[in-house]
Amino acid sequence: MKKRFLFVLFALILADSFAQEICNNNIDDDGDRLIDLYDLEDCPCTRMDTFKISLIPNPSFENVNCIPTGFSQLNCAENWEQATLATTDLFSTNGYVSSLVPLPIPNGNNCVATVFHWDWMEYLGTCLTGPLLAGQTYLLKFNVAANVALPISEVETPPISINLVMFGNTSCDPFPLQTYDCPESFGWKELGSINYTMQESWSTSYLFFKPQEDIYSIMLGGQCGYVDVEQHDALNGGQAYILWDDLQLNLASQEIIYYVPNTFTPNGDEHNNTFNPVFVCGYDPLEYRFDVYDRWGELVFTSMDAGTGWDGTYQGLPAKEGVFGWKLEYKAEDTSEKKVLTGHANLLR
Repeated sequence: MKKRFLFVLFALILADSFAQEICNNNIDDDGDRLIDLYDLEDCPCTRMDTFKISLIPNPSFENVNCIPTGFSQLNCAENWEQATLATTDLFSTNGYVSSLVPLPIPNGNNCVATVFHWDWMEYLGTCLTGPLLAGQTYLLKFNVAANVALPISEVETPPISINLVMFGNTSCDPFPLQTYDCPESFGWKELGSINYTMQESWSTSYLFFKPQEDIYSIMLGGQCGYVDVEQHDALNGGQAYILWDDLQLNLASQEIIYYVPNTFTPNGDEHNNTFNPVFVCGYDPLEYRFDVYDRWGELVFTSMDAGTGWDGTYQGLPAKEGVFGWKLEYKAEDTSEKKVLTGHANLLR
């Protein structure tokens, strides 16, 4: 009897070790710590609509334990923390909303705002519902808006472009960090950033990144080392007010096939030197075309390769700063229908 029991137990363990991942049952069938759409090797480009829960808890700040009555009350939002000593703001149409908040709020009644200043950096932080695994590609999709002391239309400068940054930590240590500045000196590492052109209306942004180690907590805010005299003056003292909502963090998947940046800066540094759509998966690389036009409608760049972007030059010379139009033609790999999209982007140097 004992031998029979051991044989059955061994058979069950052996069967489990060779199990196949079922991509829509919310179970880790093959025992590799990855579930359904998070198992990119076994479920490549799995559609998000089978199972989608943001790894960020309370992603739209709708769950609250108190109603905000003024500034500096992020503590009212469940699962969110003042990540540093500089205080982040929670706003709610059920309670207090600053005149700096564009209405309506995109998802629900609540949103969060952070000040972006050269000596006062506000961050919002949280412990994730599950770890970001090293070597996997993730996508943070979020709604963002901005404001300044003066309306942007009254500031006679080019569009103000700043970096929005996600930092990560390998543990979920208590908040807040004892600083009014950047979290990097406390062991937090930059996971990724996007260059954002400030505008007083809500828009959707996408941040793709691949952590180099397992990450258990994150914080969001502005870039480190922000000392830019022109932006400082344009922002009437250097204060940018960034508003956040609906922070959807998941493995990159087929639901978002692409995104197109709204700004690029071909200035030779490490970021945003070329302009092109970024595809994740699900498109046919043989059916792709990307064109860029100047303000007079003249074609300045074209590419048939999704990996080749515009470097900001025209006829061998640097193009002038300004707004450029773009046209994207592509076909999803699982349909015969071609799609044509158009938009505009800012070239800044």
